[in-house]
Amino acid sequence: MTVKSQNRRDLLRASMRAEADSVEKRFAAAEAAMERAPSGLAGAFAGVSRGASTTFSAESEAPFSPEPVPTKAEGRTLMKLSLDRVIDNPFNARQIYNPDVIKERAASIATHGQRVPALACEDWHRPGYFILIDGHYRKRAIQAAGKNEIECLIEPISTDLELYRLSFLLNAERNAQSSLDNALAWQRLLTEKKVDTEEALVELTGLSWGTVNKTLALLKLPPAALDRLREHPAKFGVAVGYEMFLFAKSATEDEVMSLMQRVVDEDLSSRELESLRKKRQSKPVRKPKEVSRQYKIRSGDAQVGFIKEWDSGKVAFEVRLPDSKERDALVEELKRRFTLSEVDPS
Repeated sequence: MTVKSQNRRDLLRASMRAEADSVEKRFAAAEAAMERAPSGLAGAFAGVSRGASTTFSAESEAPFSPEPVPTKAEGRTLMKLSLDRVIDNPFNARQIYNPDVIKERAASIATHGQRVPALACEDWHRPGYFILIDGHYRKRAIQAAGKNEIECLIEPISTDLELYRLSFLLNAERNAQSSLDNALAWQRLLTEKKVDTEEALVELTGLSWGTVNKTLALLKLPPAALDRLREHPAKFGVAVGYEMFLFAKSATEDEVMSLMQRVVDEDLSSRELESLRKKRQSKPVRKPKEVSRQYKIRSGDAQVGFIKEWDSGKVAFEVRLPDSKERDALVEELKRRFTLSEVDPS
């Protein structure tokens, strides 16, 4: 790698760390504001906008206003938005959502309201709509709680790559996304030509090429194995998932699923999986025994030969015909059936 490339990567990582710190500080400030204003964030900014509600909770029972009510928080606009105008980030770093977590958060929101704003940006393709950057669990929980509004801090973003990059930063800081989440998101970025190569993903995420390559390999697992990863994302990190990919290259699907169940039940490490894989690969592969069938060839009442066939398609026969006319007739028949040529005895 060139010095120029390394410097560019260092700058990118520094920028990502700085942005992550900034976002986390804004969330912390918003949380503190909620604590100071039990009636909602808008209580801290009462009178900023005409028609502003006395409370600013997305879970309040006040009649819905068709227009978002903006306030200011930490240099970002805080808005109460209708859920039907807030769409999921198509390049969200998280792709898998645990329904039990959604139920738990829905119960909390129904009781205590939305404590922390989500992060969104204006949809540059559809005026009046917004794209979630972070807060997809909150949105699903709000929907499950039967509410129709969500509080969002509005971030000035206007590109698909920036949508993914900030989503990746926020989820990575919380260790929120799984390896399969990353694989699905990166594959979409590649498929839709948002990035051209795995090296571009390395630059975008700040991860090593080996991590990116091994993560994408998870998508080559059989469909049933991918379903198991979705069910237990925490059990299959990059190292464990990649060992499953290597194991699947020389194993049946039943063997793959059986080993994945052991990972779930026994918390097998990547080293243990590697040992099992190498042990299996070191065993000699037995050639399956072929089934054969044999038939007698008769001329009148006498057996003059036999034909033998195998399941693999192999056919062999031997026949003795003392009568030269019968022998010549048989050879001519075989010539018509197959392309025969004389072999030089030398």
